[in-house]
Amino acid sequence: MDRDELPGILRRLERHRARHAERGLVLRALWVLAGFTVLVAGLAMVVLPGPAVVVIPLGLAMLSFEFAWAERLLETSVRGGLRAKRAAGRRRALATGAGTVLVLAALAAALLLYL
Repeated sequence: MDRDELPGILRRLERHRARHAERGLVLRALWVLAGFTVLVAGLAMVVLPGPAVVVIPLGLAMLSFEFAWAERLLETSVRGGLRAKRAAGRRRALATGAGTVLVLAALAAALLLYL
C-alpha cells in the first residue's frame, strides 16, 4: 500500500510516531509495556467476551511506535479490513438485487394466480 493510499488513521499514526520518538526512554518503555498489555488483552478476547477486533489493532498501533513488525502487521490488517469491507459491500448489493428479483417474481406469480 502506497503512503498516499493509507487511510487517514494510519497517516495520523505516522505523525504521532514521529513525536513519540522524541520522548524519553522511560516514557517509551512504559508505552511499549502498555501496548503489549493491550495486545495480550485483545488476544485473550478472541476466546473471551470482548471487542478483540478493536483492541488488537489498538495494541498493534501502540507497538508500531517502537517496532517495525507491529507497523507492518497493523498495515496488513488494515489492508485486509478494507478488502473485507469492499467485499461485504459487493455481497450486500448482490443480496439486495437478488432479494428484489425474488420479491418481484413472487408478486408476478401472485398476480398471475389471481388473474
